[in-house]
Amino acid sequence: MIEKDAYKAEKEARERRLMAYSDRIQNRMMAASSEIIDELVAERHRQNVTQQELADMTGILPSNLARFEKATRIPTLVVLEKYAAALGKHLELRLVDEE
Repeated sequence: MIEKDAYKAEKEARERRLMAYSDRIQNRMMAASSEIIDELVAERHRQNVTQQELADMTGILPSNLARFEKATRIPTLVVLEKYAAALGKHLELRLVDEE
């Protein structure tokens, strides 16, 4: 019985650590993706491209583009690259040390 209790306690501790880590990563990625989305939307406006035109160029549904531009979800790299490519841009990713 002691082993079962110890196992259960360790499992719960692991789950708490994972949730804290996941929340931290989720928050950081949401902030980072919001920045790049803001840049992409600003570039779309600079180029006078409508959401519908961008949807036609990328194959992304207009409704999904609208949600993307509101930054309510973390987009995949593929979606970000499609959006950027349609505007004649590309993404650069870097691996850096934690701050």
